[in-house]
Amino acid sequence: MTAKTHASTRQSTPSSPTQTTMSVLHALVANPALVLQHRNIFLLSHMRANTSLFGHLLGSHPQVEGYYELHIGYHSWKSLWRQKLVHFSEHSAKPQARWMFDKVLHDGHAVRPEILLRRQSRTVMMLREPEQSIKSLVTLYRNDSKVHLPEASVEGAAAYYIGRLETLASLAPLLARRFLYLDAECLVQQTAPTLDRIGRWLELVGPIPTEYQTFNRTGKSNAGDTSQVLKSGKVSRRSASYDSIDLAEPWLGRARDAYARTRSTLLQHSDVQCTMLGSACIDDPANVSTAEALAR
Repeated sequence: MTAKTHASTRQSTPSSPTQTTMSVLHALVANPALVLQHRNIFLLSHMRANTSLFGHLLGSHPQVEGYYELHIGYHSWKSLWRQKLVHFSEHSAKPQARWMFDKVLHDGHAVRPEILLRRQSRTVMMLREPEQSIKSLVTLYRNDSKVHLPEASVEGAAAYYIGRLETLASLAPLLARRFLYLDAECLVQQTAPTLDRIGRWLELVGPIPTEYQTFNRTGKSNAGDTSQVLKSGKVSRRSASYDSIDLAEPWLGRARDAYARTRSTLLQHSDVQCTMLGSACIDDPANVSTAEALAR
C-alpha cells in the first residue's frame, strides 16, 4: 500500500461563514449520522510525541474523520459543533465515518472531563520519553520560523513538556478508567500490534492501516509535523539525531521525573495500556504490572 491523497479533501482556502455553513450541510447530506451524532475520539498528549503519525494512521480508517490538530478547546456540546464547522470547512465527509477525531496538545485548549466522560467519547493518552521529545521540539521551533517563542530554547521546551505532563496527570483520575494509555514508542516500534489493540478497543470495523493516506493539511504549518517523513505515508523507524541540542541538568532530570510520575499515574487510572518493555509492546494489564516492576 502506498501513500494516497484523500479523495474527499477540499481545497485549503479561507472560508466565509456562509461557505462554512454550506460545507457542514454538504457533510450532513453525505453522512447524516456522523454530523448529527457526536461520536468523538480524543488524543490527549504533548508536542513531538508521534501524534501526527497517530492522527494520520487513525484518520486513514474509513470510520474515522479527522487527522490533525484543530487547535480548539472542548468546553461543552457547542464545542463539538465547532469541531465540525472547522473540519468540514476544508474536508468532505467520508461516507462510512462514524467518529470525529481531534488531538489536544496544549493547555490553552482545555478539554472538560464531562466531554471525555460522555458515552460516545473515547480518549487516548499518549506520552513519549522526554529527551527525544524536548530536543525534537527545540529543533522544530528553531527550523519553523518560531525562534522567538519559548519552545525554541531547551528551557522553554522542557517547561512546556513538564507542564503539559502535569496537566495530563491531573486529568487522569477524573476519567474513571475511561481511557487507553499508549507509550508513543509503541506506535513506531510495534506498529501493527499496537494499531490492532487500539482498533479493538475502539471497536472499529476492519484494521487501522499500517500505512496511511496523506491529506491537504499533511505537513502544513499549524497542522502537526511539517517534515518530509510524514508525507511518505509510511511509518519511519529511524531515530533523528539531535546532537546539537544540549539538554543538560537540571532540566533533563526534572523532565525525567515528570515523565515517570505522569506515566505511573496514567497507567494506574487507564482502562487499557500499550507499553514498551524492551523492544516489545505489552498490552495485557498483568504483563504491564510485570513490566513496571522490571523497569524499577
